[in-house]
Amino acid sequence: MARSLTFHPLVQKDFNEIIDYYHDEAGPHVADRFEAEFRTAIDEIKAHPRRFPFYLSQRRYRRHSLRTFPHLILYLESPDVLRIMVLKHVKRNPTFGLRRR
Repeated sequence: MARSLTFHPLVQKDFNEIIDYYHDEAGPHVADRFEAEFRTAIDEIKAHPRRFPFYLSQRRYRRHSLRTFPHLILYLESPDVLRIMVLKHVKRNPTFGLRRR
């Protein structure tokens, strides 16, 4: 049985802020590339959730680093659900978003 995929509501805000930044600073083509890479990363998480390492020294969140953009996707896994919790820049405070429930 495949696990369902859910997103914390603030991930949409995280995503929109990043897309707006790339659109304004580098143009719509870069924003489109970011979106495509994000979607690919989500597909990779769905296909192989345990392939990605744990984030920091705790064993709660896993992380997927985007290939060409300096952003991380942090997610939780349970037997039934993969939950995307945070999308953030790698230079952002390491604890950003970890209190989300």
